[in-house]
Amino acid sequence: MGTVQVPFFLCGDGLSENMTDTPVQRTEAPDGDHIARAHAIYTPFMLSIYDVLVHGLSNRFAWRCPTQQLIELYQTNLSANHLEAGVGTGFFLDRAGGAGFDRLALLDINRHCLDRAAQRLARFKPTLHQVNLLAPIGIDLAPFSSVGLTYVLHCLPGSMSEKLIAVDHLRALTRDGDVVFGATILGSGVAPNAAARALLALYNSKGVFNNREDDIDALSDGLRRRFDEVDIRQVGLVALFRAS
Repeated sequence: MGTVQVPFFLCGDGLSENMTDTPVQRTEAPDGDHIARAHAIYTPFMLSIYDVLVHGLSNRFAWRCPTQQLIELYQTNLSANHLEAGVGTGFFLDRAGGAGFDRLALLDINRHCLDRAAQRLARFKPTLHQVNLLAPIGIDLAPFSSVGLTYVLHCLPGSMSEKLIAVDHLRALTRDGDVVFGATILGSGVAPNAAARALLALYNSKGVFNNREDDIDALSDGLRRRFDEVDIRQVGLVALFRAS
């Protein structure tokens, strides 16, 4: 499949012991064609400019959600025993990780993302797992206390109820009361500016985004059916959530 080259792309989808030969556990996943289209853009080149295009430009001018708001979401909710699902470049963990983690695991379907994040977060010595979040995560891991899921849901195919199957799979790696938090770009019930309209149309036409029907009510309802406590708010076109 050819790489989809688009500007200002926004989508988010350690080391075990050895940076140059990092072991990666893989799980197979359904809906392979749609999933492949969603993450094909994550080439080494695109990842090299991702932070500037996404966190420097798109967040500010298109999605109207300052990157600092997302960093603060991480600073508030990160635990020392953390699982990050859809790692991108490792930007948020790098900025918000502070003194470090007792345990950090990175999950992503794209090996380029895992490698990029592994290099950036080497000081935390994370483990890597190559998985599709829409498939059961067949990895034997002790429970995590916090799970980050940022800029992933708007990439996944299907309705919001279908996308939240990923949350069900991640909850299997936590205990009751542990925190799942993150953010997603909404495509319905929002008032995009010209830049956002153009990017939403382009990304959805390429299969990079799949969020035309994603609205905050569907996200909120889905999370409340799964968790006792849900905090969700909208900044620009972005829904920020915390559930436990």
